[in-house]
Amino acid sequence: MSAERSAPLSPSVPAAPRAPVSERTAAAVLGSMLLLIVALTVLLIQTTWVDSVTAAEPPPAADGGSLAQR
Repeated sequence: MSAERSAPLSPSVPAAPRAPVSERTAAAVLGSMLLLIVALTVLLIQTTWVDSVTAAEPPPAADGGSLAQR
């Protein structure tokens, strides 16, 4: 097989260049990403927040069960 036959054929129709995303679409995507980041950050802070009053108290004594009473 010669090198001329193994060369890839160029496509008969060139691929059309992709149009860039409009500024409105880019702003909407960026805005929704920022909103999601802020919402998830607030949710993380809210679920892990510990009040200073409860943090100063010792944890309640664990019930030893029936074996500890014997």
